[in-house]
Amino acid sequence: YDDRDIFNTNETDLFYRVLPDKTLFLKGEKCSGGKISNERLTLLLCCNMLGDFEIPVVIGKAKKPRCFKNIDVRKLSVSYKSNKKAWITIEIMRDWLVELDNKMKKQKRKIILFMGQCFFPSL
Repeated sequence: YDDRDIFNTNETDLFYRVLPDKTLFLKGEKCSGGKISNERLTLLLCCNMLGDFEIPVVIGKAKKPRCFKNIDVRKLSVSYKSNKKAWITIEIMRDWLVELDNKMKKQKRKIILFMGQCFFPSL
């Protein structure tokens, strides 16, 4: 594979109301409930070895967040998805993979995609 066809993808959490001096206590802890998990977005990031990246996926809880009141989310430089826990679901991941596959087929490219350990084994 060429460097442009070798991709890595992973998810990360963005805690948007946690002060920097309080983030170390999260290391190694599960984020399953409570106030901190409510103040979080999940991000799905993907890039190739050249540093070219796919449009990031941002997963939040609200279907239409108030901050997007007068904004068409389809015109953002991210793909916004939602579910009640702000997690990457099998459906979100499947849709993203199909979209990526279709994009690469149109470009007549075959890629290799490395996925972080966070994804569902049933994919």
